[in-house]
Amino acid sequence: MKKFYKKIVLVIAAAVMFSCLSITAVSAKGKLSYEFKGDEKNKAGYAEGKLTLSGVPDGKYKLYWADEKTALKGFYEIAEVKSGGSFSFGDHSAIPADAEKVIAVTGSDLSVKNAAAVYDIPDNKRLKYKSSDANYTFMNYSDIHIDQADNQYYDYSELHFKKALETAERRKAEFIVTAGDNITNAEGPGKEFNKYQEILADSPYKGYVYEGSGNHELRTGEKKSLLDTFITATGLDGNDKTITEKKPYYTVSEPKTGDLFIFMALQFQYNPSKGEEFSKEQLDWFEKTLKDNYGKNKNIYLIQHALIEGYGAGDDEDNYYTVPLNTRYKSTVRFRSIIEKYPELIWISGHTHIALKYGYNYSNMNDTSCHMIHDSSVCCPTLLNYSSHSLSYTAASDEEYKDLTEGYYVQVFDDATIFYGENLYHDKIYPDATYIVESCRKNYNKKTPPKNMDDDYILGSNADIESFSVQAFTLPKSLVCRNISDSDISELIAKSKSLLSEMFSFSSYNDYIDLKQAVAAAPKAENKDTAYKELSSAYLKLLKYTNLGNITVYFTNTNEWKNVYAKLFSSKLNNGDKGEKMTYVKKDIDGYGIYKIDVNYHKYNQVIFTNGSDKEMSEAQTLSGENNKLFYLNNNDPYAPYYVYLRDYE
Repeated sequence: MKKFYKKIVLVIAAAVMFSCLSITAVSAKGKLSYEFKGDEKNKAGYAEGKLTLSGVPDGKYKLYWADEKTALKGFYEIAEVKSGGSFSFGDHSAIPADAEKVIAVTGSDLSVKNAAAVYDIPDNKRLKYKSSDANYTFMNYSDIHIDQADNQYYDYSELHFKKALETAERRKAEFIVTAGDNITNAEGPGKEFNKYQEILADSPYKGYVYEGSGNHELRTGEKKSLLDTFITATGLDGNDKTITEKKPYYTVSEPKTGDLFIFMALQFQYNPSKGEEFSKEQLDWFEKTLKDNYGKNKNIYLIQHALIEGYGAGDDEDNYYTVPLNTRYKSTVRFRSIIEKYPELIWISGHTHIALKYGYNYSNMNDTSCHMIHDSSVCCPTLLNYSSHSLSYTAASDEEYKDLTEGYYVQVFDDATIFYGENLYHDKIYPDATYIVESCRKNYNKKTPPKNMDDDYILGSNADIESFSVQAFTLPKSLVCRNISDSDISELIAKSKSLLSEMFSFSSYNDYIDLKQAVAAAPKAENKDTAYKELSSAYLKLLKYTNLGNITVYFTNTNEWKNVYAKLFSSKLNNGDKGEKMTYVKKDIDGYGIYKIDVNYHKYNQVIFTNGSDKEMSEAQTLSGENNKLFYLNNNDPYAPYYVYLRDYE
């Protein structure tokens, strides 16, 4: 009997030791323990809790998420601690999809085998899927602030946007959503949106981009005309309905899952704290959209730029930011009351630029509101100035912050969405700025084939473009596309690349991306006939814009040059050092000659008027798809911008 009892004691002791190991893993040198906390402490994927390192020699140790063999690639360290030190994850912090362990290391060896201490994440806390199991992925950016006015705060805006797009392509993100302030709009939006589009076109990224409108889109001029520019310059231009309705707020459905993205727009104030921001029409639309879609087995993401004062992610009670939505105004109060009715809604905001390291990134106001994720800034994350309780911009000639640009890489799974906060310049994820939100969707039909997020325009045959003047471009030989050879595909790829090069300033970004994707896919396709047909269709869809960009530009020769020339150019193209001689039309009422030239603003977006030799305007003028333009010299100040009249002169 005594031996029998000894066996029972040994079995119990072994069981106790095994259960302890699921909480604390011991290596030859040290010990890592993890005390999970919070309402979700028993849920998979939730990292909230306290990591503690002990039993190691004095020194500094870096903690990393790891798989079975090594630290996860593309992640910064979780924290740096000493023996006896600890690090705590906050509310809704996430355990990455591929993490199986936490390791403590010194030096450059990040292997599990040689770690100073290892913690094995219990099975019930590990996510049940890998990154490759995601339903879809996207990038979430905000406050890109493309700037053409040499504003010191936005010195790195173009560089950082290019880096952000490169990161999106490396991660194979299926699309990008932006939470507003895509441009700075210091002197009007046209020039900056043209640069924004040009950077998109030149980037290696081949996915769609969907933008929200922030306060900087409203910075100059009449608010309605500014929002009209936003509509025609962004992802909204891929859908005929949105252009016809002229509304800067809209929805996009992810095609595989039905998940819904709601894009709201600030409508009235450059400073959101100074007045109403949402029309009754927009708030009615927002509320109805939620009622019609909530609880329908889909995730719903709200993209709305400006946070509410002292409320939720980005600010909460600390009020570092001075221009949030103000609850003195009825539209703000109504907006807040709507989101509080839908606790599973995920609201993504921007506006403050606050760097991710400060932890102002997630809130649901203690379960009284929706999930709120706050983004930092692609252009220039801000730093907290504790002494003055204010924010400091980083990009103002600070070389040390040249590589600081931030956003989220987002993985959407059957039962969770993970927002990975990351440095987009280095394409590395911050573990302490990574968040998890439970899904409103249990599963999706994995047999549903992917399709374009906007597919209203479908081109069926060459007859569809008979009304277009194709000029220098040559049509594909057939849309029947049978017995296609390698040379046929190579020829069409070359024509497509030529069209892409000339259409960097374009009418539909989505049609541009369709052709960009088709060019990339064609050489790899197994079926040449199918590849040629798909490439032909994308080519012809974009080709329709080559003639739609034609405008006539007029110039009043107030300095009475003998000849008038127009030097047309873009960042890629020009019409020669001398330019092209303009055609005389007639004299105006003051006796000055009016001259004209036909221009395609998809090809050239800037003009300088000259006499063909030694005289020219002091500044280039931006061309766009507005009505025909008359430019004339400002004789009172020849270095000031030239005035523009929208009139018909023939």
